[in-house]
Amino acid sequence: MGNVRMNKNLRGLRFAAAPAALAAALLVATAAPASAWVHDGYIEQFEFGLYYEYGPSGCVFDSNKDDPTLTDDYFNGPSGCGGRSQNVNDNTRAYKNLDVYGWYVYTDVNYKGIQGSIPAGYTGNASANFKDSISSIYWY
Repeated sequence: MGNVRMNKNLRGLRFAAAPAALAAALLVATAAPASAWVHDGYIEQFEFGLYYEYGPSGCVFDSNKDDPTLTDDYFNGPSGCGGRSQNVNDNTRAYKNLDVYGWYVYTDVNYKGIQGSIPAGYTGNASANFKDSISSIYWY
């Protein structure tokens, strides 16, 4: 009798937990992975963006992680923007930081060369030292 009662209790617990488990599974199945919005040409919250043109305007390279070499990255969007498909390395004229962290920009790959600091929330044009010279980025 004790085993029957325990089995009923487990069964009741299993049926009570089923809706919550189903809801969690649906949420996971419908949620886009975090990496889906990175490098899409739109700077969203928690991202750092480099722009092809001053303003900032033109096409964007958006990231949320360090990148030791921008030589394999390209400006993507938004649609119809100037600089689409141009290489990011040594082609950046402005930046926007929507991340909660600051970002370092470097004039050489592997975080070398001149280092600049872009604080959280900052938007602006690249200075003479960094205009068309950024080759790697690192958050801090």
